[in-house]
Amino acid sequence: MKNWIPGRVLLAEDSLKAAVRGKKIAMMVNGTAIHNDGRYLMDIIHEEGWCEIAFFLGMEHGVRCNFSAGEKDTVDKDEKTGIPIVNLYEYPERRPPVEKLRQVDAVVYCTQDSGVRHWTFTPWMLYLLDAAAEAGCEVIIVDRPNPIGGNIVEGNLVEEKYLNTLLTGAGYPLRHGMTVGELALMYKDERGLKLDLKVLKMEGWERDMFYSDTGLLWIPPTPNTPVPETFIDFATTGLLQSSNLSLGDHTLVPFKFIGRPELNSEKLSSELNSRGLDDVYFAPKFYVSSTRWEKDIKFPCNGVYTVYRDKYSFLPVRAQLHLIDALAKLYSDVIEFEYKPGWARKRMGTDDIYNYLEKGESPLPLIEKWQEDSETFKARRKPYLLY
Repeated sequence: MKNWIPGRVLLAEDSLKAAVRGKKIAMMVNGTAIHNDGRYLMDIIHEEGWCEIAFFLGMEHGVRCNFSAGEKDTVDKDEKTGIPIVNLYEYPERRPPVEKLRQVDAVVYCTQDSGVRHWTFTPWMLYLLDAAAEAGCEVIIVDRPNPIGGNIVEGNLVEEKYLNTLLTGAGYPLRHGMTVGELALMYKDERGLKLDLKVLKMEGWERDMFYSDTGLLWIPPTPNTPVPETFIDFATTGLLQSSNLSLGDHTLVPFKFIGRPELNSEKLSSELNSRGLDDVYFAPKFYVSSTRWEKDIKFPCNGVYTVYRDKYSFLPVRAQLHLIDALAKLYSDVIEFEYKPGWARKRMGTDDIYNYLEKGESPLPLIEKWQEDSETFKARRKPYLLY
C-alpha cells in the first residue's frame, strides 16, 4: 500500500509467514485479522501462496464479520477465496472438531479481543487449544492488543459451575488486562496441555496502551463495536445484555446507553451521580433503540448515558455494579435482570449478584470482594505476561 505510515504497534506478519511456510493450515479468524496495512490476512496468505489453507473455522459473526450476534452462519465456503468454512455452530458445544484438526499441520488464530471476559472469540480460542492438543496439531496465535489496556484488572473470578463456556472462558476476571497470546500461554500451562503452541508477539505494544494509542487500523469485529472505545462501554454495561434493558443496540454509540421506556432519566441520573464516582458521569438521556432480545422493535427509552472522564483510570466494572444497584433500588418492579436466565448468571460468572438482588440487598459489598479476586489473578497471570 503506497504512502502507508506504520503505527506504533506492528503485528507479527514476517514471523507468521515463516511459521506457516510449507504447512497445510486451518485459520480461526474473522474480519479483524488484518495485515498492518489493512488487508485481510486470509486473503494475503491465499493470494500470495504462503501455504495451503485447508479450511476456515467459522465463529460468531462469521469469517468476515458479516453476521449478527448468534446468527448461525450457513455458508459452507468463503465467497472470495472459495475456501471451505467449518461452521462451529454445527458441532457439540460449538467446539472445533478434533477430526478436522487432524487433517492439518497447524491452525492460525487471529481475532481482536475486547479485554472483557464475556467475549466469545477468546473462549473459542481456548476451545481450539483443547481440540488441537487432542488432534496433535500446532496452534499459531498472531497476538493483538488488549484494546482497554493491560494494567488494570477488575472483577470476579468465575464460579466453578460456570467455567469453560463461551461467556466465561477459563475464569479470568471480567476485565483481565491480558492479550490473547498471554491468555493462551496461561491456559496451556494451567491445563497441562501437551500442545505445540507458538505466540507471535507484537512489536511496540505496551501495557498502558489502549487501542487508539497503537496506530493500528480498526475493523469492527461486531455490528455493535463500531470504534475501539466501545469496549470501555462494553465493560461498563455489558453484563446487562441478559436483562430486559436497552443498551443502545444499533445506535451510533452502543453500550453507552442504559434504559427503558418506564424509567425516569433525571431520577436515575441523580441517584448515580450522588454516589461519589469521580471517574464517570451519568447524563440523563432520551433515546430510541431496541433490547438485545427485541431487535426488530425500536421504542423510546428513558435512561442514562455514561461519560468517563479519563479512560486510562476509569474503573468500568465498579461503575457497572453501581448501575445494577441503582436500577434495582429504583426500578425492581420494572427490570428483569434475568430476562434470559440461561445466559444471565453465566455472563456474570457468579450467583453473587442475584443472591443479593433476590434478598432485596445491595450488591455493592461485591466491589471489595471482586478487588480481592483481581489481586489474586494479577499474581497468577504474572509468569505469562509477554509485554
